[in-house]
Formats: sequence, C-alpha cells, structure tokens
Amino acid sequence: MAEALHTCDLCGLTARCTPAELPATEKPLWFCCQGCKMVYILLMEATGSPDPRSFRETELFRQCRAAGVIPGLETDTETSLQAPVAASRGQMEPAGHQLDLDLRISGMWCPACAWVIETAVSRVTGVYKSCCRFSSDRFHCSYDPATTLPSQIVQAIEKLGYKAAPPGGDAHSRERKSAWIRFGISAFLTLNIMMLSLALYAGFFTHLAAVDIQMIGWPVFGMATIVMIHGGRPIFQKAWHGLVAGSAGMEALISMGSLSAYGYSVFNLCQGSFYVYFDTASMLITLVLLGKLIEGNVRKSIEASLDAFLNLMPQKVRRCSSGFPEGRYEAAERLVSGDVFILTGGEIAAADGVVIAGAGRIDMSSLTGEALPVSVKAGDAVLSGSKMLGGRLSIKSSAVGTDSTLGQMIRLMETALSRKIPLEDRTERMLRWFVPGIVLVAIAAGAGCFAAGRPLEESLLRTITVMVISCPCALGIAIPLARVAGIFLAARNGLLVCDFSALEQADRITTVVFDKTGTLTTGSWSLLDIICLGIYEEERILACAAALESRSDHFIAVEIRNRALRQQVDIPDAEIINDVGQGIEGRVDGLAVRIGSPAWAGPKSSGSVNSEWSNGAASVSRVFMSIADQPAAVFVFGDRIRPTALEALNALRQMGKKLAMISGDEPGAVKYVADTLGIHNFRGGLRPREKAEFIRDLCRNGEKTAMVGDGVNDAPALAGADLAVAVHSGNSLGCGTAGIILVRSDPAQLPDLLNLARRVNRIITQNLYWAIIYNLISIPVAVSGLLNPLVAVIAMLLSSLSVVGNTLRLIKK
Repeated sequence: MAEALHTCDLCGLTARCTPAELPATEKPLWFCCQGCKMVYILLMEATGSPDPRSFRETELFRQCRAAGVIPGLETDTETSLQAPVAASRGQMEPAGHQLDLDLRISGMWCPACAWVIETAVSRVTGVYKSCCRFSSDRFHCSYDPATTLPSQIVQAIEKLGYKAAPPGGDAHSRERKSAWIRFGISAFLTLNIMMLSLALYAGFFTHLAAVDIQMIGWPVFGMATIVMIHGGRPIFQKAWHGLVAGSAGMEALISMGSLSAYGYSVFNLCQGSFYVYFDTASMLITLVLLGKLIEGNVRKSIEASLDAFLNLMPQKVRRCSSGFPEGRYEAAERLVSGDVFILTGGEIAAADGVVIAGAGRIDMSSLTGEALPVSVKAGDAVLSGSKMLGGRLSIKSSAVGTDSTLGQMIRLMETALSRKIPLEDRTERMLRWFVPGIVLVAIAAGAGCFAAGRPLEESLLRTITVMVISCPCALGIAIPLARVAGIFLAARNGLLVCDFSALEQADRITTVVFDKTGTLTTGSWSLLDIICLGIYEEERILACAAALESRSDHFIAVEIRNRALRQQVDIPDAEIINDVGQGIEGRVDGLAVRIGSPAWAGPKSSGSVNSEWSNGAASVSRVFMSIADQPAAVFVFGDRIRPTALEALNALRQMGKKLAMISGDEPGAVKYVADTLGIHNFRGGLRPREKAEFIRDLCRNGEKTAMVGDGVNDAPALAGADLAVAVHSGNSLGCGTAGIILVRSDPAQLPDLLNLARRVNRIITQNLYWAIIYNLISIPVAVSGLLNPLVAVIAMLLSSLSVVGNTLRLIKK
C-alpha cells in the first residue's frame, strides 16, 4: 500500500520522502525535513508553551500565517496541487486572479486521451485555459481560485479514468503497479479460460450433453466476467468518454470487439450452445493490457531524461539574511532578486547570480551540454540549474523563478512540447474520422460475410477482427513521441527548441547566413594587446594608463583598469585629468600623459602598428598613448573570431551547405573575417532592413535559408529566413523570432543541430509510413477473413510497439 503524502506543517511543501514526525496531543505534526521540524520546535519554544498545538493559538503563529511563512492546514489539503503563486512573499492573490496548475497525467494511451481531458476540464466552472500534452504526459490550465479548486480539477480528470498528480510525484509508479496487478489477474484468469475452452472446442469433434456445456461454460463465464470488469474497466472507461467527447480511439475499437464477443457468448451459453468466445474476449483485453505495459516502459525511457530536466529546479534554497548570515533553507519560490544564497557541494543553483564570495567547480552540462566542469570565483556568473561539484559559493541572485535561465528554458521547452506541427494537426483530424470509418468497414465486412451464406459466428468474428486489427494509436503517437525525444536530445546538446517545426525546416536548409558580431566572433570588445613604442616597459605603460583612466566609465577605461588589476600593477595617482573629446590627458608622476586618437596622442606611432600587430582579431580599434609628448604605446582593442568558427564552417561545407555572412560593421572588418574563414559571399555596413532584404533575395533565388544571429538588429533577417537560429548572448532566453537557440553560443552547435534535425525527421517519416502501410495492408487482409481476432490484436499491438521502439532509437544512439 502506497504511503500517504503529508504536507509540511511549517513551510507547506509536500514531503517527497519519508517525513519527520513530531507527536502532539491531538494528532502528529509532519515536516518535510528535520530542519523544518527543528525550526518549528524553536518557534514553539519561543512562545513559552510546552504544547506544540497551543503554538497555533499565539500571535506569532498568526503573524507567520499572515506573512505566508506557514500555510493554513485546512487549505493545504485543497491547494497542495496548486502551482506556486506568482506573488511577493506573504501577499495573497486578489480575488478573481488567475492561477496556473500543472499536473502529471497517468494512463493516456493515445493523443485522443489528451483531447478528451482538455474538453472535460474546459467545462469545469472557473477554468479558463487547459492544455493536455500526450507527448509529455503533462497538463496545464489557468483557473480562478475563487470559483474552483485544484482538487475539483483533479476530480474531473480522474472521473475520466486517468490519474493526476503534481509533476515529480510518484503517481506514475503507483499507476504502473496497479497496471501490473490488473494485467496479472487478467492473464491468470485468461489462461484458465483458454484451458477450459479447449474442452468446449471438443464439441466440434464429439457430442457434449447440455449439462456438460453448462458445467464448463458457466465457470468460464464467471472468469471472463472478472476479466471484462476488472481488466477491461480502464479500456471501457476511456472508450466511453472518448465517444462522448467525439474523439474515439483505439479503446473504442477494442471495447466494441471484446464486448461483442462477450455478449454473443453469454447469449449462446444461455441457449445451451457451445459456440462461445469468452476466450477471445478475455484475450483481447489481456493482450491490450500487456501491450500498453510494454509501451509504457519504452515511453518512460524516452521521457525519463526530459522529466529529469523539467524537474531540475530545486525546491529549497539556503538563503542568507541579517538574522541568518550563514543561510537558512527556505522554499525556493521565496527567493527574490538581490537575495544572497549559499551553494555547497551536490546542490543545484536555484537562481542566476554573481559569486560574491568563495570558489568552486560547477557542472553546467544540463544547460549547455558541455561536460567539462567550470571553475568559478568571486565576480563570476552562475546560472540556475548549475550543479555544484565542490567548494562553497555565496551568490547574489539576479534572476529568479521563471525569469532565471533554467526557468526560461523550462518554459520554452514546455511551449515547444505543446505546439503541433501542421502535419500533426492533419493527422489528428484524420484520426477523428478513422475510428468511425473502421467501424463502418467492420460492420460491412460482417454483413457481407453473412449475406454470402457464412454462419453468424464467422461473420461476427470477421467484424471483430477488422475492428481490432486497425491501429489508430500508431498514427497518433508517430509524431508526438518523436517530438519529445527530439526536444530532449536538443536540450542535452545545448540546443533550446522553441518551435518544433524549426527541426522540420532545418533538414531542408541549403544556405546558412551568419551575422558576424557575436556569432562568428565573440562579440566582446576587449583589450587584445599593448604595443610599446618607446623606452617604457608594458608594466609602466599600463600603470600610467590605468591612473589616467581611473575616473572614467568608458569601456576602454574599464578594460585598461581590468588588465592592470589582473597583472597586479601598482597604480599611481594622476593629476589634472582633462577629458577633451578626442582623448584624455593628465600628469602621472610629474609626466604629461595623453591617451586618445592619433591626432591627439601621437600620430607618428600609427605606422608601426600595422606591421607589428596581428593576433587573429575580427576587427581592431587602436588607442594611442604618449608620455612627455613622445609616442609611448598603442592599445589594441578588438573582437576575436570564435575558436570553433572555422571548424564549424568546414563541417557545414562538408554537408553541402552554402555559406554567407552579413554585418552592420564596416566592410573592412567584415572582409577580414570572411577571408579568414573562407566565406566568399559577404556584405558589410548593412542596416537591419538591408539584412532582411539580403535574406529575401536568397529565398527568391530558390534557396532555403537559415539565419544565425544574436542581436536585436538581426530580428528582421531572422524573421525572413526559413530557419531562425539565435546565439545566446547572456541576456534573456526569449525566443522572439528564433525557432532554436544555441545556448552555448558556439557555432559548432549548428552542424549538430542539422544532424539532429535529419535524424528526428527520418524517424517521424519512418513512423508515419509504417503506420499507414500497416493499416493499408492489415485491414483488407482482415476483411478477407484470413485472420482471427487474436492474431489481429497481436498485430495491432506490434504495430504500436514498432513505432515506439523506432523512436527509442533516437535516444539510444
């Protein structure tokens, strides 16, 4: 028997493992961990009361309730399934405000199940939006808490024969256990029915008295009835609700076939005839249960890793405050931007932030697909979802909850899972007519057989055979299951799929167009080199420059000061600092120092730079420095080409893709990058409108284009391309016009994307062709009378399993 779930009497979280118990005078108190238990005891002791229950009558308890620290026990039962409320700490949602509810659904066998759940829940008063995804077994809706409760929504779902629970719960394991028990009982009884039926079949060869038929038939009837009621209940329940919702599926065909055989057998048994088919009816139910168990295990393999990612967000965080400088564990949803939290070994970051103290190594593979650990220290950024491998970090949060990197990725992935490609919509519309069409064909086949002079028993079996051999499930799961596998594989490789149809387009791309800055180059303007031109060494040059730039916020000044800090240069004081537009001047250690343009700081030094400096920059900007009116140094600032860019472009060339590059930068810098990377089709100095026109020209010439960019200026070009790929630049992950985001900001991910798209599309095509060919062959064979119902149901189950198994190949490679 499954252990009952308890809600923590302090923080309100559901205990996900064995909870801590605190005996009380009335009933035990439950806590999700020992920490909550000890905090509760401390608060109770602060009131001076020896009885834990009396703590609830104190002013302290009422203040905690008002602040939202301790939820009310009476409401916890109704709201434990409620998604976290998007409100500030302690504030109740105003009346009429819509809340979101996310649930994990167990027991869906085909996309028709998801449609039935959506239809039923949308009729519940107070529910405004509902979306059920067969591909990920997830349900989402918005509801008015003043009108309805989460428990009412769950009841509406469970009335349909499905199980609903919060994501991450153990509803699936309980459902699988129940399914195995149901199958075990049905299989045991069916085997006994088959053995007793052999005695009845002996009536074809020898005479059986009426009393013999009754003695054998009624026990068979009893066992078959148990199989139909206990084993067939979920099938019949889903079939009925599917018919009511106007979306009948495979369950309706199995139900009609098995109930027809069962009803006809009961009628013949009452007439004293040995023409009974209880074995056929029972075997249909048992084989379907077995097939769905096998299919469920395979689907679990496909969905398990995706679930692990979607459940990656930690539930608690060690938040620091003035009262608890070393941190205290709280519900992660209470963390707000600006809070400081502690991260130690084995923990997962609950928010994006910057390290303010400590050092350690983190694993970001869940976000970027990069397996190598990253060392972080004070000043480095940490993304939510990063796992701490070792060390201790104090992190100041900058983005929390759904605004964090992990929160954005989860939201975008769930959106991609819910969107259907046009082919999937057409398939589902066809499936709504598939079952009624098959029923008509089956009835026509049986009627034709009977009209041809065949016995009624043979005509009935032919009707049942046609109904059970058709396989709408194979058609229904061909695309959704591949979508789950494809989106998971993309995420595992640092590719965030915002729109699944983008993978379909990626397989057709002929030309890849890159923006230069931030895509093929790093996009960060940094100090690349210091060229000393006079008698002063680099350390002296850097000290004078940092002193002169000590009060400026210009990026050039910041870069110079950062270089001085990294090299631990002693920075002297500067006097009489003046900013004159073309540069800056002042006195350092009594010497006149100038930094700026060639005309301002020393034009005689410009000629030596071109010959002396070459360091693989995409484009460079030179800042000159003079000391005592003599050329002293040249500071070279530039944007470097990404180390993996050339390798990525060579891989694309080997795949037969044409390459182009466009940029708003000056043409000379664009030409340098193009020549370095071997790109012959390039344009520089383009405005956003001209970038979009470049893409349209390619499309008019018959090219299927992919645009890869990272900036707002690329939005028109991304929108005009067949495939829009955004390079994550460290800001918001909002997809905008992009269908896919390269989370690692690495152009080497693009060949991986095209290879993945080819694999996913190949699997979808194979699944659809197999499902269509199977039905085109099997249904005419069944109409001809060459098969019996048992062979037909086995063929139907193998068809569904072949689609699931073929999709499994995606994640096993």
